[in-house]
Amino acid sequence: MPTFRYQGRTLDGSSTSGKVGAVNSEAAAEALRNKGIIPLNLRLEKEGVKNHVSLSKLLVPAIPLEVIILFSRQLFSLTKAGVPLLRSMRGLLQNCENKQLKEALEDVVSELSNGRGLSSAMQPHNKVFSPLFVSMINVGENTGRLDEALLQLANYYEQELETRKRIKAAMRYPTFVIVFITIAMFILNILVIPEFASMFTR
Repeated sequence: MPTFRYQGRTLDGSSTSGKVGAVNSEAAAEALRNKGIIPLNLRLEKEGVKNHVSLSKLLVPAIPLEVIILFSRQLFSLTKAGVPLLRSMRGLLQNCENKQLKEALEDVVSELSNGRGLSSAMQPHNKVFSPLFVSMINVGENTGRLDEALLQLANYYEQELETRKRIKAAMRYPTFVIVFITIAMFILNILVIPEFASMFTR
């Protein structure tokens, strides 16, 4: 059985890495998900770099994270409540306010009506649904635990959003200090130092 090296995050946001045996990358992702790990990178060990699947650059959808989080949570709630998938997607489509997501959902609903699976219908819309998102949905479909996959996706993107907010907040203070020092130096050079210089020349 092939061995995959992985890098990922646990549900609490901690980084983790290691090896997992699986027949393919989807099975490896499923095995990791069952352990509570969100895979960020998967590499088939025996074939090295050529089979490196770099997911980290593709994790974040082109649309705002808040939109994907809301969509994931809403679909999770409907799926958990036993509402049929096609009916759930039609309801979400009707109430969708994001133009990009709405256009994608229109096509997804059409494909579902024609008998395609959810992950297959989402896959062409990679600007909305990232490869990680589609992969997790596919695992959920294959294992009969779509609701759990949606919940894990919502949790992951919420943590990603929180991390971004913390980084922005952490950058505000240094930026303020730099601006303050710049203004102070400007005042010293333009106003204070010339005044002292004129006093000493008298």
